[in-house]
Amino acid sequence: MRETLAAVTGTGGMPPEAAGDPERRQARRKIAVFLILVIAFAGTLDVLRVLVPFGTNLIALTWTPRLADALGMWSVGVAGIIALMLIDGSLKDIGWRLGSAKHLILALAIPVTYCTAIYVPAWVLGLGGFAGTAALWAAMQSAVIHLPLRLLVAAGEEFGWRGVLVPNLARTVDITIVAFLPGAIWALWHYPDILFFDYNVGTPFIFALACFSVSLLGAGAFLSWLRLASNSIWPPVLFHAVHNSVMSGIFDRITEPNAMTFYFTTEFGAGQAIAGVVIGYLFWSRLNLRTVWANNFKR
Repeated sequence: MRETLAAVTGTGGMPPEAAGDPERRQARRKIAVFLILVIAFAGTLDVLRVLVPFGTNLIALTWTPRLADALGMWSVGVAGIIALMLIDGSLKDIGWRLGSAKHLILALAIPVTYCTAIYVPAWVLGLGGFAGTAALWAAMQSAVIHLPLRLLVAAGEEFGWRGVLVPNLARTVDITIVAFLPGAIWALWHYPDILFFDYNVGTPFIFALACFSVSLLGAGAFLSWLRLASNSIWPPVLFHAVHNSVMSGIFDRITEPNAMTFYFTTEFGAGQAIAGVVIGYLFWSRLNLRTVWANNFKR
């Protein structure tokens, strides 16, 4: 059963070694600086997208949607790194150890599992067509080739969300907030892209936002658990990259769409929202103080 922080420690929800006011204040300062920088960087990139036409040469790079996406993801990591250096003078919060094989395997297996559980029924029920084994093999090869780049880009976001936000929330608030607040912020951070910069699949905005938000709340709960249970940033990075590789790099590519396909598949469909609910509940129910305290607040 899920244990509340207060029940385990009697400290109003805080781990014993994190319950002191100075440490809590320092954690809150890191969170505040991080979020302020995330907003500032996101706003700057959005202005660039509006004012600078794609195809413009920017010093040694060409301004493209892919470059904008990569810079956006890494702006989160840079915000986290700056916040940690300003407040701590150290990057240890990020969690540089590799993590156990168990957590890395889980990070790899879960996105493969839920993508299979979404797309195979879609093909069987006629919500989309399967493009064939040749297309599957080509998509798998491409996904493997591009996985290192996806890992690099995913690390940008994860250094911020799970490297800075999650462990410092765990020092300051109840574990349910640690589970779900990062996912909520993560979803909100994507809203301008969905609403204004074509990060969607053509379904109504309300439907897309609802499904996407629910899926990220659930994934966020899992990633909070994964970061704290492993005391490592690398399992969340692996999960993020594998999710992108498997869903958009494989299953979206081998699914022949019809009128209903995008209402069930992709990151904006009901299938991903259902997966988010299941995953979020399962791992929120396992996120407890002993995990947080044992792995993250020991001296």
